[in-house]
Amino acid sequence: MRVAVMAGGISPERNVSLASGQAVAKALRDRGHKVTFIDPALGSNAEIDETALMVSAAKLPGDELVHFPLKNLIECVRLPIFDNIDIAFLLTHGKNGEDGVMQALLQTRGVRYTGSKVMASALAMDKSASKLIFSAVGITTPPWAVIRRTEIDDTENLENIFNELRENVAVKPNDQGSTVGMTIVHEDFEGFRNAVKLAAEYSETVLVEQYIAGRDLTVAILGNEALPSIEIEPQDGFYDYEHKYSKGKTNYHCPADIFQECEDFIGQSAITAHRALGCTAYSRVDFRLDEENVAHCLEVNTLPGFTATSLVPMAAKEYGLEFGELCERIIELS
Repeated sequence: MRVAVMAGGISPERNVSLASGQAVAKALRDRGHKVTFIDPALGSNAEIDETALMVSAAKLPGDELVHFPLKNLIECVRLPIFDNIDIAFLLTHGKNGEDGVMQALLQTRGVRYTGSKVMASALAMDKSASKLIFSAVGITTPPWAVIRRTEIDDTENLENIFNELRENVAVKPNDQGSTVGMTIVHEDFEGFRNAVKLAAEYSETVLVEQYIAGRDLTVAILGNEALPSIEIEPQDGFYDYEHKYSKGKTNYHCPADIFQECEDFIGQSAITAHRALGCTAYSRVDFRLDEENVAHCLEVNTLPGFTATSLVPMAAKEYGLEFGELCERIIELS
């Protein structure tokens, strides 16, 4: 097949996305596909040689993001290369790549692409909206509140939210990924105020979620099946950007060491969340498992990380699919 691997983009997850794209491009080429590598951030110069890229997923991008205007995404999708491909393999993590924007541009252009469609992508990226849907279909999710950027100096409102959520909270941008701008706060109102301000640097809307003490679990969905769960065990602190992408900072257990009944329940909950948002082909669903083995659904990731050592490939390998086979299976499902 003729595949355009699309990675990079203009979100804070740019470097992770490029690393994912390099891994997928190599895997597809090794399996005989004709691959073109596209970085939408570069506009009319989007077609590049990814083998020449020197990129570290462990580093957040610097000031270069301000040099990539949104119009570059439109210029990219207008390129003639898209007249001669069978499908775009999307790895554009984060805002303006995972939230329905890139999906809408490709759909308007008449280009097939991997993963979820426009509405499901937008809903999954909007953490507050997705939690409303989880609640509506009976999926347990931590209590939460939303703070607009214009409200971050309203001390009374902040105090009410902090107290209502029992003074132990996770504060995060409502529409970013990879825990960019996220802080865990325990019984420290000034720390909470600062966490809200940090999250507001990355999003117009801040999500404040009651902190669930327990274990981090994630479940990948492939087609209509839940793959084996993974327990994520940071060596210290919480599973932030550094722990996600720095080698040796986190231990992973696949499958997770949980009772089979719990494995089955979390797997079914992940399928329900995936379907409730209208997701297709594949996704990854994140949970916190509390001390009473109650699973709390946090979010659905429609374009999760996809290096050879990322979580979805890890679960697929336990299931019996090697990395290249997984990439091809996603194309087939899409």
